[in-house]
Amino acid sequence: MKKSTLIFYGLLISLMVAVTACNSTTKSATLTTSGSTVQAGVPVEVAKIETGNISLVFAYNGNLQSKDDLKIFPIVAGNVDQLLVEVGDMVKKGDPIAIIQKERYEVSMKQARAVLKTTQLNLNKMVLGSRPEEISTAQAAVQLGRAAIKDIATTDDNERSRSAAGLASAEAALRKAQTEYDKIAWAGDVGSTKQALDLEQATIAYESALANYNIQTSPSDSVLAPLMVQLAQAELALALKIKPYREIDFEVARTAIEQAQAGVDMAQLQINDTVVKAPFDGIIAELYIAKGSAINQQTPIARFVSQEVEVGVNIEESRINEIKKGQFAALRVAAYPGEDFPAVVHSISPLADKDTRTFMVRISPADKEGKLKSGMFANVSLLAEEKKDTILAPRTSITLINDEAKVYVLNGKNVELRPITTGISDNDRIEILSGLKAGDMVVVMGQSNLTDGALVEVVNIF
Repeated sequence: MKKSTLIFYGLLISLMVAVTACNSTTKSATLTTSGSTVQAGVPVEVAKIETGNISLVFAYNGNLQSKDDLKIFPIVAGNVDQLLVEVGDMVKKGDPIAIIQKERYEVSMKQARAVLKTTQLNLNKMVLGSRPEEISTAQAAVQLGRAAIKDIATTDDNERSRSAAGLASAEAALRKAQTEYDKIAWAGDVGSTKQALDLEQATIAYESALANYNIQTSPSDSVLAPLMVQLAQAELALALKIKPYREIDFEVARTAIEQAQAGVDMAQLQINDTVVKAPFDGIIAELYIAKGSAINQQTPIARFVSQEVEVGVNIEESRINEIKKGQFAALRVAAYPGEDFPAVVHSISPLADKDTRTFMVRISPADKEGKLKSGMFANVSLLAEEKKDTILAPRTSITLINDEAKVYVLNGKNVELRPITTGISDNDRIEILSGLKAGDMVVVMGQSNLTDGALVEVVNIF
């Protein structure tokens, strides 16, 4: 026990005996020495108010866990040709872990390239257009169609004269046959006679001559229409041979090439994906396959964890607004007693747990030597606030009177009860925002026997 404490308790007992003997109700004792009366002060211990640095630190604990922990699944299916790692191996991002049989994907690549080549050849063929002989044949068909229409639509004088002469001859033959038929028509039942047959033939010959005359002099639509249709078809065929494709046809062909190229790219991706790679720097925690295993996209290959660890702590709702991303912290683990691992807050959950009303805060330690392992239990100290060169008082100097913080300040041989405003605190000290200044002496022990203005006896050496 400290010497000052022994002196304090000795004086306190002596004063209690003296007070009891005198039957007094005051907080100080009255002593008589050589016929004079002396007022004795209340024994107290005091401390000096100083300036310094203080930090508000929150203490929590939690389990360390890998910052990233995932199962690796293949993107393509097949048999495992090679398994390149073992449990516990440390690998870098991009290092191969396993190789899947890729023959089937190389076949798909050949097919995709063949489709691409076909579409490219098709576009080249379109650019070349029709063959010259195809265009010549189409031009000849147009010329023939036009000539046929011209022959029907155009009649010279000789043809018109021949048609008129033929019509006149057929008309004369018809009149003669009619005359002969009229001679016997009175006899009745003459339909099978020679005169009746001659009249019928003469009528047919006349109508044929009349039709030929009409065609030669003014051809009808019924004759010209089929020829016009044939000419239109020949002209369309010629236009298609001269310009067989429109711009939209070329655009469709180019789109087909792009689609085929995408097929080649996809086939290449599948070939690349036959090599399963590490997604980040880490450690193989578990393996679920062996060489020769048949796997698909639902088959896990390995459990992969990062070397970096973190600890999650649940922060109360009343404190969460004092926690910020990037805030400093420190970790301690049983494996390295007395060693602090600096850390920072790297994420704060925006949602409170519905049962505990706490917020998950994740803290990342700096551990270049890789001492910290997933699963270790860690004590976490969160630096919520830090003040430099501020007024500091011992926590034991604070007295709550009607929920108001006050201190007894030494003023000569008496004490003054002074209200104060406090700030942050640690285990031993508290920040004073107002009411005290550096150098003030405050009572740290014995306050329960004091009142404002009381006479005191300082019993400690400071």
